[in-house]
Amino acid sequence: MILEEIAQTVAENTAEIIGHPISITNEKGYIIGSTDRSRLGTFHMASIEVLTKNDTVSYGFEDVKSLENVLPGVASPIIFDRKAIGVLGIIGNPQEVKKYVQLVKSHVELLCQESFKKEMTVLETKAIDSLIHYLIHVDAKTDIEHILRYGAMLGYNLEGNRVCLLIEINMLNLHSSESLREPYDKFSLQFYQREVIDTVKLIFQDSKQDIISLLNPEQFIIVKSLDRNESTESFMKSIERKTAQLNAYVQRKYKLNAAVAVGDVKKGVSGLAESYQNASKALAAGKRTNLEPRLYRYNDLHIMLELLTWEVSPSIRKGLSDLVSALLHSDNFAILAQTFLTYCKCNMNVSETARSLFIHRNTLVYRLERIRELTRLDVTNFEHCLLIYITIKNYQQQMMLRAHEKKSR
Repeated sequence: MILEEIAQTVAENTAEIIGHPISITNEKGYIIGSTDRSRLGTFHMASIEVLTKNDTVSYGFEDVKSLENVLPGVASPIIFDRKAIGVLGIIGNPQEVKKYVQLVKSHVELLCQESFKKEMTVLETKAIDSLIHYLIHVDAKTDIEHILRYGAMLGYNLEGNRVCLLIEINMLNLHSSESLREPYDKFSLQFYQREVIDTVKLIFQDSKQDIISLLNPEQFIIVKSLDRNESTESFMKSIERKTAQLNAYVQRKYKLNAAVAVGDVKKGVSGLAESYQNASKALAAGKRTNLEPRLYRYNDLHIMLELLTWEVSPSIRKGLSDLVSALLHSDNFAILAQTFLTYCKCNMNVSETARSLFIHRNTLVYRLERIRELTRLDVTNFEHCLLIYITIKNYQQQMMLRAHEKKSR
């Protein structure tokens, strides 16, 4: 099968180089590659002799007169995995073409090895992709034991502590990158995805237990095993360093940026699915912030606060919106919202907030008073400020989501 995939290309390309016609037969003696395409699929009796002897055989002009579909030249078995899988024939005067046989034979055998490795890589990738699919879609009906056995078959122990990482690179913007020499198409996209995932493995894979796969056209997933002796702080410093390395690479090579989201540490198959969901939430929340570097950890306070405002239930969201409806529909909502969010970020310190916004203290006091009038809430009270903060953030997020949906139509 491997030989059949490359035989015709090898026959045509190599014949041009050495200046002699070439034929390649399979293990049953049928021609699967030939400079003369009319011979393809025909039976070649001499190949059976070469396969039987498992040695190079020369056929002179007199030798082939009584043989059907056999031309003068030299034939040699093609060896793969210590077995003869076909025969290489170089057509011409045996004395002239014999010097090419070993060279071309070695070339064909090397191509078979490379083709086999590529096929095995594809199969391995598909197997890992299937494992990842099982892991991130675990539910109450999932056969956990089946996933554990499948993981073990691929060499992964899924019962220990692991954490999911999501890496997002806007690969679909590759066609606009000036650094690319070739026109953008679906084939070049696949090539660059393969190139990037190889780089991700090089940077992030610390153990054979780390599972890395392409999740979708723009996202890569890493199911990372954890060293029992490594602290959380040490682990995150390592991820920070690796994120910087990855960004340096994709920025230099493609003029793109990578965002990395880290879920929480979980144990077992069910835990991995939860870690993936949390990494996905952290990525979505992180992209709504201006945090730098673009490394978003689910347990980070900034990310958790963003998630808190995003995951407010519809009933609570409506209640809060009704409570501060006058502020949300105010003509000056944008500037009042910015002022209030900065006020909260500055720990409700008026002087620090005024300096941060580059406005006079009296201007800030006026704006805060205006917010108090519109909401009837005390902006010096932490609990009241928390309600206003959550409402403003949630309202902004909803507006952003609607704008995105409108743009996508």
